[in-house]
Amino acid sequence: MKLPATLIITGANGQTAVRLAKELLEQGCKLLLLAHARTERIDPLISEHPESCWLEKCDLGDYAASQKAVQSLINRSGGQPQALVHTAAQRSYDAKVFAESDPQVWNGVFSDNIKMAYHVLRVVLPLLISSHKGKAVLFGSNVTRTGLPYGSAYAAAKSALANLVRSLAWENAAANVQINMISPAPMETTLEEDYNGDYLKFRQDYFSAYKNTHPARKLVSLDDIVKVVLSLLDLDVTSISGEEIYVTGGVL
Repeated sequence: MKLPATLIITGANGQTAVRLAKELLEQGCKLLLLAHARTERIDPLISEHPESCWLEKCDLGDYAASQKAVQSLINRSGGQPQALVHTAAQRSYDAKVFAESDPQVWNGVFSDNIKMAYHVLRVVLPLLISSHKGKAVLFGSNVTRTGLPYGSAYAAAKSALANLVRSLAWENAAANVQINMISPAPMETTLEEDYNGDYLKFRQDYFSAYKNTHPARKLVSLDDIVKVVLSLLDLDVTSISGEEIYVTGGVL
């Protein structure tokens, strides 16, 4: 497997992103990390690998801020990214049915997810095109296939991103840039570290319901997710693009 020398990871403080970052560092990659506000999970990794990890705090909903943060990471690291892994997301935090949803909250969740993906792709994609061997992996969700009661804004946004991936894969195939989406079912993360109150209960109930339908009664392994992402980042693989890869353990 030939991995990109330098990668950008968004949502760098997330549990999935940190697990992926650890593996990429072990593989000898350099990481340009973008986080919104919290950095307590990723900070120890940066301290351990000061010559391979660089971090910028950034609101990806702001295009100018996204440009500035990415350029700062490139300047500080001295390397241009060959790949992007976009894990940052905004959940449907009100956990309400559509008929009772607050228009401002619903529109905000939907547009935030689209804007974040657009902004970071708009900044990074020209760099990947110039490298003539670029990779982009966006994190989706199995809700693009199942829907998400009490979370329709998030589900709708992820479905929009899946179509964006297909469009960009077609546009950039001639430049040898492959763009894919990985859409996992609920993963083995500690919900209490990121959520509280009614929304925490919503997430706990959702994860519990998934486990009850899984033939092995388990969540999706983070190790499995990392392995799939690595396979999509392999520079020697050039014919997989525009795909939405579902990782659900067999639950349809």
